[in-house]
Amino acid sequence: MIIFLAGCWDHINIEERGFVIGTAVDKAVEDSNEHINVALTNQIVSPAGLGTPTSDSSDETPYVNLTTIGESLFAINRQMLKKTSRIPFYEHLRLAIVSEEVAHDAELFASLMDVFMRDQEMRRGIKIMIAEDKAKNVLEVDPDPEKLPVMHIDMITENAYKSMDMIKPVTLGNLHSFLLNDSSYVLPKITVLEDKVDYNGVAVFHGSNDKMVGSLNSHETKGMNLIKGGIKGGMIKFKVEDHIMAFDIDDAKSQMEIDTNNPKSMDIYITIETEGKLAEMYGSKTLLNPSYLEKMEEKVAERIEELANQTIEKAQNELKLDILDIGKVLKRKHYSTWKKVEKDWEEGENYFANSRIHVSADVKVRETGATDRAKKREHE
Repeated sequence: MIIFLAGCWDHINIEERGFVIGTAVDKAVEDSNEHINVALTNQIVSPAGLGTPTSDSSDETPYVNLTTIGESLFAINRQMLKKTSRIPFYEHLRLAIVSEEVAHDAELFASLMDVFMRDQEMRRGIKIMIAEDKAKNVLEVDPDPEKLPVMHIDMITENAYKSMDMIKPVTLGNLHSFLLNDSSYVLPKITVLEDKVDYNGVAVFHGSNDKMVGSLNSHETKGMNLIKGGIKGGMIKFKVEDHIMAFDIDDAKSQMEIDTNNPKSMDIYITIETEGKLAEMYGSKTLLNPSYLEKMEEKVAERIEELANQTIEKAQNELKLDILDIGKVLKRKHYSTWKKVEKDWEEGENYFANSRIHVSADVKVRETGATDRAKKREHE
């Protein structure tokens, strides 16, 4: 019986644990031996500062950000034991934020992410994002109306489905699959502006070396999302007769057809089918006029094509990387052709950059609002 009672030999009381909910990784100053030091910042929850269910107020800060520098994350975790009375516990980790400086170092980025994947306390659902400046600054933003900066940021990421200039969160599990293949990929970016976070745009990584090589701004991210399809929310601004309008997307699908007659210079046809409602309009004309409604649909389609072409231009001419998932479609629909061009798709001859991509959009306004007028309009 004594043998079976030995299962709690390594137990740790909950009062002795330091619950880490967010972590930030930055590059530190290199030492004289040219070793790259890493700065790890953990946001540790202080339960006493969170108050009780019957009281929201507390004089104690609900969290503490603890930074330690070392040559490896494993060594840093051991050093943290000298700075805090509670043992860092990562099973409740929600966010891992990596600075652009680290992301631009291919070997360092992949190695650090490997540590997260190997650690038994790390969960596959941890969200990964790239900070434009110092990653530790993200953990210091004003969390209002939340109490913890990490929870504030985590809730913002969940709003991605409502905005096209954001991508849905990328988890540690997703990143693991990216690192295992050679296809290029994107990770969400986050920036600190006047003590507030700005969560839009993406960081672009080369699949062969897992190095950050560039980024897409909010407009280019919209174009990428439209090309990939599967959108269930978002807004498109457009103009009709010098009046700014807003089109609220309910559903956007993308279809891709590839002409493989000349594998070295393929024609790729992308059709974006979008449905939604008119969220905002100005001017005195009525939407009961079919010709005016058709003109609005045409303008929305033109704007969608403009956004998509802007992203294609960036991907082919500047990044020269297939962040549009064209290679995946080519592999699925034309496998024999894919095997011929696979090695030179993004490298060597770079057949992706040499392809001709044609975009067309089809827009349907399904709703125009609960009323046609808030004032007397001119019927034409």
